[in-house]
Amino acid sequence: MLVKKRIDYYPITIILLVLGIDLVVFLFSPSALLPIIWMIVSLNIKGWICSWNHNHQHYNFFTVPLANRFIELVMGLQTGIVGEAWVLHHTLGHHLNYLNQSKDESAWKTPQGRLMSRLEYTFKVGFMAYPTALKVGKQHPKSRNKLIQNIVLTVLILGLLFSNNWLNTLIIFVAPMIILLFMVVYETYYHHAGLDQLDPYQASYNITDRWYNFFTCNLGYHTAHHLQCGKHWSQLPQLHQNIKHKIPPHLYREAGFPFSLMTKIEQQLSQRFSTN
Repeated sequence: MLVKKRIDYYPITIILLVLGIDLVVFLFSPSALLPIIWMIVSLNIKGWICSWNHNHQHYNFFTVPLANRFIELVMGLQTGIVGEAWVLHHTLGHHLNYLNQSKDESAWKTPQGRLMSRLEYTFKVGFMAYPTALKVGKQHPKSRNKLIQNIVLTVLILGLLFSNNWLNTLIIFVAPMIILLFMVVYETYYHHAGLDQLDPYQASYNITDRWYNFFTCNLGYHTAHHLQCGKHWSQLPQLHQNIKHKIPPHLYREAGFPFSLMTKIEQQLSQRFSTN
């Protein structure tokens, strides 16, 4: 079977659907208004795709390497994080070093030991994302070469799109890529910030909200993910159940808007129907 896990048809279908809409809007919009509207509407969906891109780099969607390279190219154009960037910066970098702030590629401490603000962290880690990935790649030349190939290919495709319609390219592709690269870093701040721990059960915040984990494909089970990052995202809830007694209560966070609102509405509807 081409797709390793049947459940991954869910993110793959949405990724390709968003690509299709991107291209239709790019090719057939009579003015810049529709691309701007679509760009704003799609940012949230592409934010979810950032999570799915992360999951794919830990556990590839497809059994065929060429299919994985294609979906990585698509997600790179949607999120600003091209194939192999997650692998180098995140899997071969952050995952190995997140318990040591002097080495962590996503360090939330300055070299002097000061806790960065969320904005300081976002700009520092965001601007250095690709240089850091390439630096990690010196120890992993095959992965580094793939990253360079993916960067070049992405730039070439953007160049072709730009030559066809520079304004639509900026609105539909370039702007979301830049915004989402920094938004991903912004969101990762609260995965670990302030948790200077050697115990992996006390080094990550978790979000168990059902809607948050539905749309992010279980990104909220972060302690479980760090303990076994090679596990498929669909297996993380069970792993979390097995280890949750080891996670201190203060390491659970609220999902935030709009997921908290969705959960509240669901609870109210459930109570209403149960009383009728």
